[in-house]
Amino acid sequence: MTPTAALLGTRIRRVDVPHPELLSLVLAGPELRSVLVFCFGSAAGVGLVETRPQGLAADSFVQKLRKELEGGKLSALEQPTARSLGLLIQRGPVQRRLVCDFEAAQISLFDETDHALATHTLEAGRAPKHAALAWPESLEQLLERGPTLLRDSMASAVEQQRAQLVKLVRTARQRLARRLSALDGDIARAEQAPALRTRANLVLQNLHQIKRGETSVQLTDYTQDPPSQITVELDPRHETRAQVETWFKQARRFERGAQLARERKTASAQEHAQLANLIEQLQRADAPALESLAQTARSLGVRGIGSPASDSSNKPAKTPRRKPYREFQAHNHRPILVGKGAEENDALTRDHARPHDLWLHARDVPGAHVVVPLERNETCPQELLLDAAHLAVHHSDARNQTIVDVIYTPRRYVRKRKKSPKGQVQLDQEKVLALHLDQGRLAKLLASELKD
Repeated sequence: MTPTAALLGTRIRRVDVPHPELLSLVLAGPELRSVLVFCFGSAAGVGLVETRPQGLAADSFVQKLRKELEGGKLSALEQPTARSLGLLIQRGPVQRRLVCDFEAAQISLFDETDHALATHTLEAGRAPKHAALAWPESLEQLLERGPTLLRDSMASAVEQQRAQLVKLVRTARQRLARRLSALDGDIARAEQAPALRTRANLVLQNLHQIKRGETSVQLTDYTQDPPSQITVELDPRHETRAQVETWFKQARRFERGAQLARERKTASAQEHAQLANLIEQLQRADAPALESLAQTARSLGVRGIGSPASDSSNKPAKTPRRKPYREFQAHNHRPILVGKGAEENDALTRDHARPHDLWLHARDVPGAHVVVPLERNETCPQELLLDAAHLAVHHSDARNQTIVDVIYTPRRYVRKRKKSPKGQVQLDQEKVLALHLDQGRLAKLLASELKD
């Protein structure tokens, strides 16, 4: 039997947290090369395995551990409490203490004065109170325990991943259900269009009977059989003809909105069914299938799912040149550019948008310039237009309103006067979209932002 003390003097070559219930240390010495694993959650304990477990990329905590521990020698094995195990590491004149608290599923790093340099709570359940957590007496016991602990820990991590994915997909289905309910409301609102158009026509035919400042008027509708008297409410603050035009516009907007809502309802209902099927697949999937299903969930717009697991690299990322706009991935992975501020709005519109790109802005309120890159002679797809309009509203002072007018036009019709304030432009042509804000669509768009 080789005593556990044979670990002392080995060097730490690599530190990893390959999944939320596991800490691994690659140890190397003259007569020993193995991986020391600390398993948390229901599979609590310490053991040795032959192969380094791989998985999650190194976060800032793991990078801190690597900086402080890699290259250091194990000088002592400790048990600070009945529910924790520790290592004393000597790296030249510097001493560090690594403590694994299985009760709290927490890893802590201390200096020689017991000052905490870093602490990290793992996404793991608590260890059973009856679990034996003392250091084994021999390397043979560590080697015997290691594979079992690792297997049980990995199985526990898979179940946690499965539960988290199912929860996120169910949340996405609930958002879709709310969207479907809102779309039903938009479709139902179209039923008001005939009454609005009838009222507008009736008032238009009887303008000569209506006196300025009247709040209501009784008119005879001869389109009905028999003719009937209709009371029409008027706003004395506005001209009657202007009110008539507003009713016609509302009727057209309700009808257009219903058409779009029916199209979106069909697509949303399909997504809703796909998510239901995805939940069934997740509940019976094995570990390799979970990552593929997670990718499917990401493609369906499910938020909160991290990047696929991968081994990490310590190479520093290059810092790209700052752009004057935010970039979002919209319908069919098409980009939408949103100015970051007044000065950046000018730069986006002037320097980055091409003449045939589509330009949008929330009407009559301060907000960001929004640009949809298009091919020459391309008509902007309706869903892409809706996505861009949502971003224009969100990045404006009208973000808290339910229905907002958004103006849009090709970039070639946008010009800026000399000495005009930053971000202020004039349009030679414009169209108006009355947008009913869809919070589910907006949240999906905001989550798609590509970071600088």
